[in-house]
Amino acid sequence: MSALAARELVGGGMDSAERAVVMMASCQHGVVSLSQARAKGMTADQVKRRVRAGRWSRVLPSVYVMEGAPETWMRHLRAAALWAPRATFSHRTAAALWGLARFTDETSTITLSSSVHTPAPPGLRVVRRKLLLPREVALSQGLKVTAVERTLLDLCVDEEEADVAAALDDALRKKLTTTERLESLLSRRAGEPGAGVLRRLVARRAGDEGIPESELETRVLGFLEEHGFPAPARQTKVRVRGRRFRLDFTFTEAPVVIEADGYAWHSTVASFEADRRRINALTARGYRVLQWTWAALDERPDELVQELRTLLATSSSLATRASRGAT
Repeated sequence: MSALAARELVGGGMDSAERAVVMMASCQHGVVSLSQARAKGMTADQVKRRVRAGRWSRVLPSVYVMEGAPETWMRHLRAAALWAPRATFSHRTAAALWGLARFTDETSTITLSSSVHTPAPPGLRVVRRKLLLPREVALSQGLKVTAVERTLLDLCVDEEEADVAAALDDALRKKLTTTERLESLLSRRAGEPGAGVLRRLVARRAGDEGIPESELETRVLGFLEEHGFPAPARQTKVRVRGRRFRLDFTFTEAPVVIEADGYAWHSTVASFEADRRRINALTARGYRVLQWTWAALDERPDELVQELRTLLATSSSLATRASRGAT
């Protein structure tokens, strides 16, 4: 029994129907609908008395929250689902429910059939459109949401392309979808808004190099494209001093390497020392190594752009030496 249910039941004065409703609410983040209460045997007058007594509060039309229930994002979503049981969570909310990168708990976005004309209460955004196909709807955390593929297509309409790319890569890394399933969606929804953006992003991930290994690598790729740099090769394998290295980003024009450095990879003494040894070995073979972090991309992007342009413009002679050394 939850703490919420225990507090309600200790209050006493409830018949069996009310007790059943409180227990139900305790499994729904503290919320219950009028129709659920009536199905358990409560009358409309009993519900009104609970509200007048301050034991229940109305949070949405015909949806109530029990006294003492913590105010959380999931409580908000459960209430919205009870208000519109035919609704499907979509867009940013679906992305957050799937746990996709760059999308976190926030105000709900609900997708409804175009045949539904109920005005949206404050705090809810309602997108009305034709019914989604069954394959475009799934369950996440016990709630009906747009499938990952449909969610990514919806994000392409309203969100920055870099954020969609990060969410796409995260979904692929977590094996929540595949490029084949995304291509299937695009063949069905070819003319819909956002399809062109998603098709371009998927095409990049469907090649031999696959998906970036981290969200930071996704951001580096977007940063390079945004500033007009040539597309780098990813995860290039080289051998230096008898050791094999895999380089995050390299350029055919010059022996310049960009390493996407997250703190987690270098947070111990051993990993720090290994990283220094790696850079020294690559430098000795003629490579110029740039280490880009989240903080650097956020705080000094102009400096990164200038450094990279300078290296690419002046490293033609080093390119020959690097190609001879990487055997």
